[in-house]
Amino acid sequence: MKKTLMGVAIVILALGGCRRAEVISEPYPGQPAPPPPTADEVPAGTLFEAELNQTIGTRHNRVGDRFTATVRRPLIALNGQTVIPAGAVITGVITGLDDSDHIGDQAAIRIDFERISFGGRSYPFSAEVVEADVETEGRDVTTGAAVGAAAGAVLGAIIGGDLEDILVGGALGAGAGTIISLGVGNVEAALPSGTDLTLRTTRNISLR
Repeated sequence: MKKTLMGVAIVILALGGCRRAEVISEPYPGQPAPPPPTADEVPAGTLFEAELNQTIGTRHNRVGDRFTATVRRPLIALNGQTVIPAGAVITGVITGLDDSDHIGDQAAIRIDFERISFGGRSYPFSAEVVEADVETEGRDVTTGAAVGAAAGAVLGAIIGGDLEDILVGGALGAGAGTIISLGVGNVEAALPSGTDLTLRTTRNISLR
């Protein structure tokens, strides 16, 4: 099943008792690919593959809680130099939470990124989530057949623009970061440890 709404493509694959949702945001319209990274700078628009190091969710976390993710693949310059190695640690903060108290309610979380650390140094890091690839066992994260019934009802969906207002209203309040749908229903809604995230830098990263 494939749904497209508000520039977000949602793909759902059902594999026995395992449900997987992969959501990819469209590229910036009309924007060229970013220039390659150098030893001194990583340009805005650069993609990172990272893995969440701990579970974060709506019931056991609070706004202001911090989390980390680990870079999975090195970032390589044109000359072959490793600019950011695999294993670099990205630090983020939860900036909004809205749990799902009743069947049909939308649960969501907003996360923001602050720094990236490697080689004994730390650098400011600003990025948005453009893909969340989540695997979860069983049916306890949603209300069963409701999975995929509507855009935003899928675990791992990236919410943006007017769709954010439709699904979560003002429940998350104001704040920076990417809003991610965590499903619907009276459930514990979470991004599990090990969730694969694709991040896109929103500002240049100076490595000087």
